[in-house]
Amino acid sequence: MKIEWIEDFLELIEAGTFSQAAERRHVTQPAFSRRIRQLEEWLGVALIDRRSPRLELTAHARTYEPQLREWLARLYAMRSRLRSDARQGPRAILTTQHTLTVSYLPRLLRHLRHHAPEVGLQITSSDRSVCIRDFEQGKADLLLCSELEGAPLFDDSTTIERLALGAERLLPVCAPDHHGGPLHPLEQGQRLPLIGYDTDSFLGQALATPYLLDAQRRYEIELVCETAFTIGIRQLALAGLGIGWLPHGLIEEDLESGKLVSLLDTLGGPQLVVACYRHRDEQRAAAPLWHLLEERPPAV
Repeated sequence: MKIEWIEDFLELIEAGTFSQAAERRHVTQPAFSRRIRQLEEWLGVALIDRRSPRLELTAHARTYEPQLREWLARLYAMRSRLRSDARQGPRAILTTQHTLTVSYLPRLLRHLRHHAPEVGLQITSSDRSVCIRDFEQGKADLLLCSELEGAPLFDDSTTIERLALGAERLLPVCAPDHHGGPLHPLEQGQRLPLIGYDTDSFLGQALATPYLLDAQRRYEIELVCETAFTIGIRQLALAGLGIGWLPHGLIEEDLESGKLVSLLDTLGGPQLVVACYRHRDEQRAAAPLWHLLEERPPAV
């Protein structure tokens, strides 16, 4: 079996016809058709319903198309990692939550590139709970995450080391009106359109008390949307659809440009700490980055 056969099959799905797919793959149509048949022979099943006057996939092809795409993507990703490791040597794996991937991680990578360009690093981004699980299971060398001030993830651990990189406030914000003030004024008894976090999420729990509790006592809450994605909350707030709490590092430019207005004085917000964790054994790949962060971490 050749990888190009799977690429041909996926291209055929995208193109919609054999002739156009063959053109995109820079082969003749007979040669392209032959490679599709070779893939079918290797798999032992038909992928194309040739009784149909137009291109029609068989049930097996429709069922397994996503898995073929995933397999091909994984294969190429593995090839890229192998080549990178061969050029740069072993790389540390850092896992971090989606919000920090957008806000803090770019600063960290620029800092690393400037001060230690020889250090190899692989980034994985996921939900906070998944990042913590992967770190605990040894699938990542470093964990970069947000936590509530005074509530570290791994407290007094003998096997895990913690490094606090800085603090940032979770700010309540909304879009401005024509005069630059809050689009949604906060007056006693006023309806409060809220863009909230899932109650089971880290930020949802951080806001539950006293901030959301106080808001519910003072205002009539209208829940516009509930999500775990800070990027989505930012976009909805920018669109003027409501008030949401967002990490300062994510919206710093929005506040400076006036695209968002802070309501911190009225609604308040918890203090978050950006922290990095590693397993205490001196992993060869992770140690240089860790020591760099100990000496001069980029500002949060």
